[in-house]
Amino acid sequence: MTRLLSRATGHGGPVLIDTAGTRDVAALRQLYFAVYGPSYPLRLGTDPAAMTAALQAPGVRWLVARHAESGDVIGSAVLRGDVAARVGKVEGLAVHPGHAGTGIARALLSDLCEEAFGPDGTMDSVYATARCVSPVPQRALMRHGFRPLGLLPGAVELRGRETLALVIRHRDGVLARRAPVREVPEQIVPLLEAASRAAGLPGFAGVRPRPAPPRLCLRPEAEPIEVIQATGFVRRRYARQARGGVPSLPLSPPNVLLTPEDGRFEAYGVIDREGGCGTLLDVVPSAAPAASTAPLGEALGDIVHAMAGHGAAYVETLLPLADHERLEHCLAHGFVPSALYPAMRHDDGVWHDHVLLSYASGRPDFRALDADAAFMPYVEQYSRSWTATYLDTFTTEPPR
Repeated sequence: MTRLLSRATGHGGPVLIDTAGTRDVAALRQLYFAVYGPSYPLRLGTDPAAMTAALQAPGVRWLVARHAESGDVIGSAVLRGDVAARVGKVEGLAVHPGHAGTGIARALLSDLCEEAFGPDGTMDSVYATARCVSPVPQRALMRHGFRPLGLLPGAVELRGRETLALVIRHRDGVLARRAPVREVPEQIVPLLEAASRAAGLPGFAGVRPRPAPPRLCLRPEAEPIEVIQATGFVRRRYARQARGGVPSLPLSPPNVLLTPEDGRFEAYGVIDREGGCGTLLDVVPSAAPAASTAPLGEALGDIVHAMAGHGAAYVETLLPLADHERLEHCLAHGFVPSALYPAMRHDDGVWHDHVLLSYASGRPDFRALDADAAFMPYVEQYSRSWTATYLDTFTTEPPR
């Protein structure tokens, strides 16, 4: 697919929107360095092997903008899709500083959204994250129908711990066919209210709050957790577990398995050492006859502690909004509601909402936050939720 932009670039020449090829890897690395410097966290912009693999992988659509006269790569954007889950992710959106404001980002996003949601598209939703050091990338995405649906505070190590904004776009008609949720843990309610204000998201007016579970603290001595980082082995084992009904996150295959010495559970996750972040996909009780029958209890805290010890100072998990048991378990262990993913999964003719919970080793710091005003309800919500989780510990009862 190749097309010529009607607008000229800042240097007066026409621009071609084209499909990237392996021949473009070196030029793409130069582009991302020009835009982000040495702090760009995605391997898609820095690792030639990962970039080549992505360019050849099914489910990946990589577009570039070329200066029609010189052939220079001056813009890039990637759509990574999970056809089975019907979920996509836009990442790697970049325009060379010398060509900013010339419509290149708009053209790249328009073509990727047509790819996802057009007559031949296979996606029901597409999400993206944007840095909060400037509102410009957030606004570029929102102008293309992406709704602001939360913040990921301190989610990635770039120039210090940076917060990311989550935006999501849905295929027409999908949001109207979501499964209703009658009640949620009370800590989730402020996030739903923020989503209603920030994104105009309907469907939460009658949701009832469930009482909060007791707050648990990390034990002085964490249970030893074995951390297995053999990526191929972990993904094969997780695939076998998934066939048994274990839910999996699209676009996030695990690269780490965590298990205690008695083997009573297996936790699957993703750890990105360069970004200092991780994702907890699931915790699966062992079916092995020799496994201990001891309850999982405080194991979640030990898992998060182990992930932090292997480079993930920030850990997130994505759970169905209707899964009260797992939500309450995570909330009791200090996870904080951070973002909403409405209509994420399709089942039996309806779409089901999910909620993203985050666990950060340090305090949230919004002093350097530069986000569009649409995200301010989430700043207020997260600040209050974090305070209620970690600082609201005073009581009028005398000590016993």
